[in-house]
Amino acid sequence: MEDATLRQHIADYDRWKKALDSQLDTFSHWLEEHFPNSAGARQVVQQARQLLIDDQFTVALVGEFSRGKTELINALLSHTYGKRLLPSRPGRTTMCPTEIFSDGGQGASVRLLPIETLATNTSLESFRRIPQKWVNFNFDPDDADATREALMKVAASKAVTPEEAARYGFDRRHLDGNGNMVQIPAWRYALISLPHPLLAQGLRIIDTPGLNALGNEPELTLSTLPGAQAVAFLLSADAGVSGTDLNMWETHLVPLRQHRGTAVMALLNKIDVLWDDPDEDADQMLRKMRAEVSKLLDLPQENVVGVSAKKALLARAQSDPLILQQSRFGDFESLLVQRLLEHRQKVANHRSLHQALTLMADTRDLLKRRLNSGRATLDHLQRQGVTTQEQLDELKQLHKTAKEQHKYCHQELLTLKSSQRMLARQRAFLLAPVSSQQLQQLVEETRYALNERWSPLGLARAIDSFMGGVEQQLGNLEREVDQANRLVDAVYGRSSLNNVVSAEHHFEIDVFRAALRGLHRQAAQLRRSPQLLLARRNRLTERFVATLANEVGRLYSQMISAADGWLDQVLEPLKQHVQYQKLLLNRHLIKLTELKQKTQSKRTDLRALEEELVRNHSALGALEDLLKQTGSAPESIAPAPVASTVSNNVTPLKAPATS
Repeated sequence: MEDATLRQHIADYDRWKKALDSQLDTFSHWLEEHFPNSAGARQVVQQARQLLIDDQFTVALVGEFSRGKTELINALLSHTYGKRLLPSRPGRTTMCPTEIFSDGGQGASVRLLPIETLATNTSLESFRRIPQKWVNFNFDPDDADATREALMKVAASKAVTPEEAARYGFDRRHLDGNGNMVQIPAWRYALISLPHPLLAQGLRIIDTPGLNALGNEPELTLSTLPGAQAVAFLLSADAGVSGTDLNMWETHLVPLRQHRGTAVMALLNKIDVLWDDPDEDADQMLRKMRAEVSKLLDLPQENVVGVSAKKALLARAQSDPLILQQSRFGDFESLLVQRLLEHRQKVANHRSLHQALTLMADTRDLLKRRLNSGRATLDHLQRQGVTTQEQLDELKQLHKTAKEQHKYCHQELLTLKSSQRMLARQRAFLLAPVSSQQLQQLVEETRYALNERWSPLGLARAIDSFMGGVEQQLGNLEREVDQANRLVDAVYGRSSLNNVVSAEHHFEIDVFRAALRGLHRQAAQLRRSPQLLLARRNRLTERFVATLANEVGRLYSQMISAADGWLDQVLEPLKQHVQYQKLLLNRHLIKLTELKQKTQSKRTDLRALEEELVRNHSALGALEDLLKQTGSAPESIAPAPVASTVSNNVTPLKAPATS
């Protein structure tokens, strides 16, 4: 069967994350055992572990009703059960945005947020933290009838007046009518937790059903979709690109792709309908359709693929490789694998992981240098044979040198603590431009402007003014960041840690600035959607402005959190280096003192120094084993940073400066 590629890559990625997490956990325990005064280092390691724990690979499916999104999800997840997991039927099977994931347990559940919550400006993200607002249904995933009954609740709808639908922000043109009533979804959002291997390994699927769902929930376009690692735009092979498809593409996906950098692919589903005409070459027809869609959507043709989710599901249920090949589902999974590899590389290159692995390598090098120095001392003393005055003088000199180095480490540590306090005092100035008070002032000014003139033009001007204020605040922040980075350069320039480029430890806001600029362009295009252009001042327009402000606030919060973490940890590599060096020197001093006292009793006893070497050798061996484990990562994952090579010769510590 050809359906193993995606599963293998997701499983491989999951194994790598778990192995790296285990490696970092072992290193944390190593620090606790061999380096008691390493709270800062363990915090660095814990942040890297949290990154791995929180990481997920999210695939978002976007498309109008009856494009086969539910069947596509079934085909993706079917290899475990060999059957349809989510209920599928002609027409609208999913009425509200749906998120499918695993909570790590063996049970299954559906959590539904009532549509009435659209009457508020509270965001979906906020409602996630209010469990009592959701309606919960638990079910047995091994019971087909119970599963179907629970999951069919997502498709529930309710009849309301057109006026009530408009208050919620729905566009009547996209609603089914029945007399004087219209049908709207009964639920605003659905969370489905399933005990499925792919989901348990970090795959998360988001289904966004139709233009109405996207247009009525700005948070999906401005926040949820940009957070996905892959977005699949579903079309029907028997219909091509319809008017509503094109509207959805231009309003929601073009800005997402152009301004937020999100990877978007187009899927021509239901290609099995092309097989029905014996007079036509199905493959040739598909190539022609792919070329037309590629040109119409201005999308690279390799990102436009044809699939038959229904046939892929059938092939997996019957273990039929020929039908699976004909379904071309492997082409879609190959695109997902590419997105997964790109995401995996971003995680591997994340600063938190790099800092933790670099800390491990530096600790290894420092311990190796101390071990080499101790071995050289022991070998020299053993060659002397008997105790002589010359040997006693040499022991005194070794003791004096180690003591001077210990004193130098102590002074360097005091200097680093002073620098840390200086950086901490920079926090207020650094974060003032992006404070919640500054943002709230911008929000209030925007609301006041909209109250004065509520119109499409007024909305456009208010958005531009709001985002212009955000850009100005970022400019002020950038000036403060430059000053803080210069201070870091000065501190690293004075350190004894070799082969460190201070620029690698700079605080950067480029990613946040790019995200905010993309958000501005995306919002500017989204406000041109028919729902907002035709709307008077209703919940939808208010929710749009509130969502934009919330998304800016979320990015501000991320910047503040990142800056706080940076301020706390930017000097940690230097502090841990000096503290560990000081600890090793302190142990060495104790052993030299014991040795000097014993040689004065006319008997050369080198056991104290030998014990120190054995302990250091054991600690180094454990650390070397840990660093070797990183080499077992998948090929495209960056290995642990390569530390400076240490020879078997004595590598002395940096000597104190002489006046």
